[in-house]
Amino acid sequence: MKYSHNKTMAVFHKIVKLVKNGVLMIIHIYAKVSNNEFLLYLGQLKKPQS
Repeated sequence: MKYSHNKTMAVFHKIVKLVKNGVLMIIHIYAKVSNNEFLLYLGQLKKPQS
């Protein structure tokens, strides 16, 4: 009984780890994309003034 419980927990922890890594990766990609869009937006603001 204890063995199956440990196996279940190991699988659960693997899934949690994958989810955390996936979320961090998505946040990182989103931050990069939004940062690029923000820089483009600033560039568009600066163009008419100069």
